[in-house]
Amino acid sequence: MKKIIAFFYPMLVGLHSLGFGTKNVNEKVLQIFKESFPSAKEVVWKESGDSYTVYFLEDSIRTRITYDKDGGFINSMRYYREHNLPYYLLASLKRKFPEKKIFGITEVAIEDEIEYYVKLEDAKVWLTVKLDSEGHLSLIEKYRKAS
Repeated sequence: MKKIIAFFYPMLVGLHSLGFGTKNVNEKVLQIFKESFPSAKEVVWKESGDSYTVYFLEDSIRTRITYDKDGGFINSMRYYREHNLPYYLLASLKRKFPEKKIFGITEVAIEDEIEYYVKLEDAKVWLTVKLDSEGHLSLIEKYRKAS
């Protein structure tokens, strides 16, 4: 449980410090968001230059989406557990790292590209693995756990 709190706490603190009400958000952007995510909860908006970023929770998935001022998608990040990872990617991970447990996943999307950063662990190490939507896998980092 402590690991889960440590994983999500910095993000939650950041969300609360960034927010402002929807009164500053372009109506077109708000409409696109509401139509796309009607069951979004804990919605927080931030304006930055020529874009709006919205942070929210939907179906137990923490999400951040950045829109341009006309409502066009720029990028997104989603944070979730292994049951939300596409099955073919999950199977590839389990085959390559059968002894590792999946701790958490960060999905990064820009235009027509999605990458998945998966945090894996066992009793001795933490690994971060990057997968693309075609299933290509690469090891990004490896850390030994303190003994």
